[in-house]
Amino acid sequence: MRILINLLLIPFIVACGTSKPLTPQQALQQLSDSYIGGDMAKVAQLLSTNSKKRIQYAIQLIGAMNQSQLSSFAKHYRISAASLKNLTIPQYLSLQKTIASIEGDDVILQALQQPVTDITINNAQATVTVYNGMTLIFVKEGAYWYFEYE
Repeated sequence: MRILINLLLIPFIVACGTSKPLTPQQALQQLSDSYIGGDMAKVAQLLSTNSKKRIQYAIQLIGAMNQSQLSSFAKHYRISAASLKNLTIPQYLSLQKTIASIEGDDVILQALQQPVTDITINNAQATVTVYNGMTLIFVKEGAYWYFEYE
């Protein structure tokens, strides 16, 4: 009987290890691990609802580009023009990270690599300040905290 109970608990224990962030600190850690590790699907799961809406709008604008615009954009960033037509949020995040890397201006990565100096929580918003003065914003939606991607 004890073995059966232990076997039934395994999926619950595994699921708890990959849970949604209940604190801004957990959200920051999950964002850092995912972003630095290049797991943009996980980063997308950590985005606030407003962030996802803004990205969807940007994706629509990219999808509405004419072929000449798409080709020029794709050539400049050394990516496929066809891949721009039907971007998903994780693909958009990967594209943004690629562009930031090419231009040497990945501000999210810069912020995530700095030590945290302060976390201020005001109702459903947390401002994480890092050593170089940059800030990351997290918002609480229901019981969980999400990154406000701007």
